[in-house]
Amino acid sequence: MRASLKSEANTKVKDYNYYKTKMLLAKKDSDEQVLFAKDQAWMESNSDSDQEINANMVFMAQIEKVLSDSDKSSSSAKKPLLR
Repeated sequence: MRASLKSEANTKVKDYNYYKTKMLLAKKDSDEQVLFAKDQAWMESNSDSDQEINANMVFMAQIEKVLSDSDKSSSSAKKPLLR
């Protein structure tokens, strides 16, 4: 039983580490370099619920970034050409 719990805990840690290293944070530093979630201190947490919330926050930030970029590109296409 104890080995089973330890194995399950290791699986959760592996999943969290995957999201921490593979998910991009939709935020850029001053040099316009995309920051990885693994570089963010707020991603460090021991509780499973905090880890899940943080992974969801990263995902939501990515969606907001895509929507923002989409709005910018569509609004620039709507501007009339000046002569």
